Amino acid sequence: MDAVDSNVTDWTYISYEKIPENPNKWGLAESDYRLFAKTDWVVIEKIHGANFGITTNGSEVRFAKRKEFLQPEDDFFNYQSLKDKLAQQVKEIFRILQSETPLQKIYVYGELFGGEYPHPDVPAVNHVQAVQTGVYYSPKIEYCAFDIVGMVSESVTGRYYLDYQIALKLFQHVEIMAAEPLFIGKYEEALAYNIEFESTIPKALGLPKLPLVNKAEGIVIKPLTSIYIEIGKQRIRPILKKKIPEFAEDSRFHQAKKWTVKPQPIITQQMSIEKELSQEMLALVTPTRLNNVISKVGRVSANNKKQRQQLLELLVKDVLENFMEEYESIFSALEDADRQSMIEQLSQSSQQLVDNYFQ
Repeated sequence: MDAVDSNVTDWTYISYEKIPENPNKWGLAESDYRLFAKTDWVVIEKIHGANFGITTNGSEVRFAKRKEFLQPEDDFFNYQSLKDKLAQQVKEIFRILQSETPLQKIYVYGELFGGEYPHPDVPAVNHVQAVQTGVYYSPKIEYCAFDIVGMVSESVTGRYYLDYQIALKLFQHVEIMAAEPLFIGKYEEALAYNIEFESTIPKALGLPKLPLVNKAEGIVIKPLTSIYIEIGKQRIRPILKKKIPEFAEDSRFHQAKKWTVKPQPIITQQMSIEKELSQEMLALVTPTRLNNVISKVGRVSANNKKQRQQLLELLVKDVLENFMEEYESIFSALEDADRQSMIEQLSQSSQQLVDNYFQ
């Protein structure tokens, strides 16, 4: 059976891992640094778009947003314009890998992006909207792949990431746009890579340079050869992202133009731990974070109350996940009433941000 978006009900989508921005989260041991030194690291441009996955068993193909498979009728950033070609390309990758290793499925991870390119010599594409704003890539919707997971069994140990260069060669072979290296070298050198640069994507797509500053969102740093470290009971592949301040999801580093940000009062006396934590939490409620949440679910209608409520819940969840990465132990030690008060403030702040977005 050769089907695209086939109704395969027994497939489970394995979402791409959340990439941290700070290596301190890992709590690296000396042995981890020795492991890091054994492989080169690659720096690629981080594309400001919407996470988009493709899964195939060689015959059937399913497409997915960040957390779940899409249904054929879903309108997710006009992915339908790309799906037929992508389906054939990904099945070809599966065929190549299957000839070497028995596989159940492969998962290809990448980013949908583009939809606007304000250059006088580049015509706009009718009925196409930008996936994200802030970086201009292309007048039409494009796809860039950056990782492949092979699955030999349903267990966690039955899944593996292909090494970067192997995945890159496969993408090039089937002519899927892929995240090309900006730098390859030692871990410390990759960490020190200058994140302030013009996006390389328009040139890669053969487009003329814009007559304005068009900075990249940032970079992603990953091992050239897939390695894993133990974090608590988890075994993870160490990957980092670094964003320029304009794309920070924390209001301490970013002020958006569309929303009015009230100046914070000067604090003349020591705050309680509850107030300090509340400020840290509310600083994560930013327009940039909201836009990134929207990119995970697709466009939301201002008149659709169910979609707006879902967006609000996802924004609150995203803030809490980020906050807990750093403050979970302190937050858990607070009184129940203090924790509840902080959550209520977060919900109110998030609601205001969502309401402002649709004004």
